[in-house]
Amino acid sequence: MKNLGDKIREHSPEKGMMGAASSAVADTLESGGQYLQEHGLGDMGAEMTNVIRRNPIPSVLIGVGVGYLIARAFSRS
Repeated sequence: MKNLGDKIREHSPEKGMMGAASSAVADTLESGGQYLQEHGLGDMGAEMTNVIRRNPIPSVLIGVGVGYLIARAFSRS
């Protein structure tokens, strides 16, 4: 993820709206890669579990929405 962030930063414009957007994407990828190196997938799963426990109704609604989008994508294929 960190390498992908570096490549995006290298091949994107430095100024303008596209430059700002690509820089934000690169920053997010790099910070995500750093998080995974420090904590691993197990910690990420534990944090996701805690978020779902604290917010059960929004979590169910998000799950239903994602399921609907996946079903719709496969039904068109």
